[in-house]
Amino acid sequence: MNKAALNIVAVLLALLFAFPLLWMFLTSLKPDGVNVYTLGDWVNWSDLNADNYVKVVRDSQILRWTWNSLVIGVLTTVISILFSSLAAFSFSKLPFRTRGIFYVLIVSGLLIPTEAILIPLYETALHLDLIDNIWAIILPGLTNPIGILLLKQFMDGVPKDYIEAAQIDGSPYFRLWWSICLPLTRSAMVSVGIFFFILSWNNFLWPYLAITSEENMILSAGLPTFLSNNTMSLNLIMTASAIAAIPTIIVFILLQRHIVQGVAMSGVKG
Repeated sequence: MNKAALNIVAVLLALLFAFPLLWMFLTSLKPDGVNVYTLGDWVNWSDLNADNYVKVVRDSQILRWTWNSLVIGVLTTVISILFSSLAAFSFSKLPFRTRGIFYVLIVSGLLIPTEAILIPLYETALHLDLIDNIWAIILPGLTNPIGILLLKQFMDGVPKDYIEAAQIDGSPYFRLWWSICLPLTRSAMVSVGIFFFILSWNNFLWPYLAITSEENMILSAGLPTFLSNNTMSLNLIMTASAIAAIPTIIVFILLQRHIVQGVAMSGVKG
């Protein structure tokens, strides 16, 4: 298959995956009661307006939920990246006797579903007086094993010569992590950070249990409340869904170069 055919296939696949998003945004801009089901509806853009967005913002706390989700997502991402990169550096570059045991324990964390720890997690949050507090959502998400495993694979590719040269110059371990490993794994960290952010943004079950007041809800937990009150209005449902999707789309567009680099690289080869 030549390059032109591959480009055509890529464009067709892109349109296929983009169609649901286009349909959602177009429906959200149509007047309430007017849906997009026929070709005539698609080409008729004369009735597009932002009235649905004004109504959703006025009749719900969706902006507050979006802000809560952004705050939790950013804090979770930044702190998780910090912890994951430090742990990955330790497993990749620091020789210690129990490294294999701890690594197996971290990998084992991937085998435990979230549903299995909800009860002890809730009891812990209750005893720490964290129920209906954003830290009840942030703290459990800071130790995701997948971030440690992915960043370790990238740090394994950092040339040993760089580490040994810095050690000869007397650099402490923290300086090795900050000045050598972090810059060389920047694309991987951005990719993992986007994964953490989207994971936090889409988190539903635990925030739904941990947050009891409507003003402290995040978007994924607050949307079902709004949708249950507007089940007869597809346009308003699509409008709320569009508002929920916009931040993640913006993050992807701004950081897509780093995502591609993170996927393409398997580490820095020495």
